[in-house]
Amino acid sequence: MTEQPEANHVLLDTEGGVAWIRLNRPEKLNPIGSLARRQLDAALKQVEREEAVRCVVLIGAGRAFSAGADVQEMATGGSGEMRSAEDVGRVLREEYLPMLQRLRTMPKPVICGMNGLAAGIGASFALACDIRIAAEDAYISEAFANLGLGPDGGVSWMLPRFIGRGRALEMFYTAERISAQDAERFGLVNRVVAKDAVEPECRALAERLAAAAPGAMAAAKRAVNFAEGSSFEDAVEFEAYLQETCAASDDFREGVAAFLEKRKATFGAR
Repeated sequence: MTEQPEANHVLLDTEGGVAWIRLNRPEKLNPIGSLARRQLDAALKQVEREEAVRCVVLIGAGRAFSAGADVQEMATGGSGEMRSAEDVGRVLREEYLPMLQRLRTMPKPVICGMNGLAAGIGASFALACDIRIAAEDAYISEAFANLGLGPDGGVSWMLPRFIGRGRALEMFYTAERISAQDAERFGLVNRVVAKDAVEPECRALAERLAAAAPGAMAAAKRAVNFAEGSSFEDAVEFEAYLQETCAASDDFREGVAAFLEKRKATFGAR
């Protein structure tokens, strides 16, 4: 019997210095099931280690970014019985956490193309990216309460930092969605664009960031991550360390030379 090829629930393409990771179950609004988790984890590991990749875009196929976890998959076959509570916790700890942490810490800019709904764990993936560009009809939903669940995917840490404790708890309690326009007003997304402009906007920004100094991009991300849990004095000390590291790089020398010569710098050349 011929073995069927594995479905591509996540696609990875590289264009120049930009890696495009696309959640690819548009007919179901890109839920993140076991196969998607495995393929997404592999894609994130690959783009993080490839030096040629200077910027990453995470986006959904079709009309949504991601509807969240694959709720159907949480039930076992025809029995209709739900997975054990221990298995739900294991998936969060062992599968989701490493991917979310990789998005937050990989030394490269990560852009989320929020081309539609971002719900549940899908919203967590969007919020774990560095920059979010949202379609005008996109929205964020934290509807865990409708399933009798508490928040997961690190959203209880991320969301209050974006919009404050009160708004975050209201979202968790009521399961009401936040429109792209309110998300922009609250600082959850960087900009709102027309539906058909999400991918071109992501491409233009990603290409710009891919042409920037890789060390400077990495330093900015490290500095912000460190500062989130440090004192002002410690943040300044860490910035000084990062500046020392950057100042010893070829990209710093190229940047200074380009400035003095009034030309565009070419960063990352070896």
